[in-house]
Amino acid sequence: MSHADSALATDLLVIGAGPGGYTAAIRGAQRGLDVALVERETVGGVCINHGCIPAKSLIHAAGFQRDIQHWNDIGIETGEVSVDFDAVQAWKDDVIEQLTDNIRAGLDAHDVRLLGGTARFRDSSTVVVEGERGDRTVEFDHAIVATGSEPLELPGLGFDNDRVISSREVLQLDSVPDELVVVGGGYIGMEAVTKFAKFGSSVRVVEARDRVLMMFEEEVVDTIQETSEMYTDGIYTNAIATGLEYDEEGRPVLLVDHDGTERRFSADYVIVAAGRDTTAARDRIALENTDVELTEAGYIETDDQLRTTDENIFAVGDAAGEPFLAHVAYEEGKVAAAAAAGDDAALGTDYLPSVMYTDPEVAVVGKSESEARKAHDDVLVGRVPMSTSGRALSANKPAGYVKVVAAPNGELLGAQIVGARASDTIAEATLALELDATVDDLRGTAHAHPTFPEALADAAADAVGESIHSH
Repeated sequence: MSHADSALATDLLVIGAGPGGYTAAIRGAQRGLDVALVERETVGGVCINHGCIPAKSLIHAAGFQRDIQHWNDIGIETGEVSVDFDAVQAWKDDVIEQLTDNIRAGLDAHDVRLLGGTARFRDSSTVVVEGERGDRTVEFDHAIVATGSEPLELPGLGFDNDRVISSREVLQLDSVPDELVVVGGGYIGMEAVTKFAKFGSSVRVVEARDRVLMMFEEEVVDTIQETSEMYTDGIYTNAIATGLEYDEEGRPVLLVDHDGTERRFSADYVIVAAGRDTTAARDRIALENTDVELTEAGYIETDDQLRTTDENIFAVGDAAGEPFLAHVAYEEGKVAAAAAAGDDAALGTDYLPSVMYTDPEVAVVGKSESEARKAHDDVLVGRVPMSTSGRALSANKPAGYVKVVAAPNGELLGAQIVGARASDTIAEATLALELDATVDDLRGTAHAHPTFPEALADAAADAVGESIHSH
């Protein structure tokens, strides 16, 4: 029987091999299910191939200037330094390859069948996988939709325009552009500033609202803007992109209404980073042939087991709605696969950290101070600057602060960290919240010295007026 004529029956079919999908496939196999995983592009999905991992790899590489200047300041002479951007990109690609190889090895170790192609539902128990070698029918007991999302296109700034690119293409540039214009002042736009400004680009950000990074407290934004001119120079708020032209050299020129003043921003590329869209990915799989229903917001409706309104089908990750975070997809994939295997699993993660890889990093979890004050008549707030941390000073990373917010009885409500290794330190705060810890629990936990997380314990002590280092 040829591949095109072959049919397959499986206990669990997973559509999409991104963080939610490959995690679901492996967890389903661990629960004893026969699993098939369909992927139309590359194992690892957007996060590993076109998002989180390559972006953070380039941010890491771009940080060399400050570090090298510091080395020279303390007596380690480096001499003249140059950047081979092709080599940087090759290293980034090697990181991606190592991670995707690890995922494939994990799928192989758990006997997950990997099918290349685009899955389309025929009904609530059958899909057709359209691949290069023909179509293949797959019958399933349960399916998990993990189709992810794609960059949102803006009217007049579609990606079919020359040199108008998404956050995906910007990670694949073969040289460092002299000038970039970013439409969108969210974390993707600001991380683009972080890496390309450090590599030597002139970067301007156009944000329609009155400040960038609306997902974080204003204090967070103020702090990162105080640390570097790259987060203030070239940041235009209350600015709306109104059109696109091209100059005589074929470079794009973005027309912008900035508080009633028309501006013209020329650049090598215009990066549109205005959000993510799940529509195209979802439409490809023909959900109309199932009993799956959508929410008013246009996402797949799910319960706390990630089961859709079709009892045979689950949805995880971006397909199931915001927040569009890889670590949310991981958790949802585990729950959905366990539920498909008959476990009494339910999504139990109450606290989801958010991280931005600017310089300094930003990481938050739980309630912000303003959110806590809306929920409680009074709150405890502890705040310590990173400049009091021995580890931060010894690593030449003194910028930022750590803040904890607690209820009057000491119950921890949230934490905000701006500073080096914030993305690591937030894990302790997240665990503390999951365990219903108090500020006394946090400040009473011995921390190795000198380490970055010491500041978290000191902030907890500051909340009750007993910080050793806050002043």
